[in-house]
Amino acid sequence: MDENRFDLHTHSCVSDGTATPTEIVRIAARGKIRLLALTDHDNIAGVREALEAGKEYGVPVLPAVEMDNEWRHELHIIGLDVDPDNPTLVRALEIARDRRERRNRIIYARLKEAGYDIQPLVGRPEAMTTKLHIAHALIKAGYASDVRDAFAKYLRPGTVGYYTEQRFTPQQVIDIIHIADGLPILAHPCHIRDNPNALVRELTDMGLMGLEAYYPTSTQRQTEMFVSMAWKYHLMVTCGSDFHGDNRPGVPIGCAWRNVPVLEKTFETLTKRMQT
Repeated sequence: MDENRFDLHTHSCVSDGTATPTEIVRIAARGKIRLLALTDHDNIAGVREALEAGKEYGVPVLPAVEMDNEWRHELHIIGLDVDPDNPTLVRALEIARDRRERRNRIIYARLKEAGYDIQPLVGRPEAMTTKLHIAHALIKAGYASDVRDAFAKYLRPGTVGYYTEQRFTPQQVIDIIHIADGLPILAHPCHIRDNPNALVRELTDMGLMGLEAYYPTSTQRQTEMFVSMAWKYHLMVTCGSDFHGDNRPGVPIGCAWRNVPVLEKTFETLTKRMQT
């Protein structure tokens, strides 16, 4: 039904969005979102604020996180409805943040050595600096026209500013999320550059529990393919806007939701889960 709109993928200023957790919940309330997840990158620092705002604005909020994975290409897994106080999760996110800070220092140094001293333009984000912050600094400095251009010229593999730290493997991330009583969901599978069926099968064997089949840039064909895979492997189907506020304009909260039975089933499942 139309009143069961939900969004399980949003980012606040705690990672690389521009809105506070409270502002995200307020926006969701205005958009008549009935279920919301805050999924900041490797960070749950905004979850408490979002949960409190959810009570104030009448929007049920699921505590969540989006974790980077070490894989053949960029791979993100959302931990949905995790226990934010779980010590294994808390420690894992501390490790991930330390790795990210080391990576950023090396990226700054490489860019500066190549003649692009952009660190002063990055500022001090509230919780952590991501590559999106670095991309915006490159734009401010006039070295790139937009985010896509910044990544293509300076932050992708093979470019002067590319550097990555060894991250958790998908198996480790999935295990961490399970230990924290959460649901591991593959974020934006439409970005997969491997054989998608083989990857989903492999991740399912590791304990994956869902696919974000409904996503703003997913084509109808991709969405149908991932819904079919979810049915084949008995996975939950989710939708997420990947909202980043002003850092990703034109992508409002709730835009990935569709009035379809498979998402209605997910809404019912998660609502019941919150009540237990």
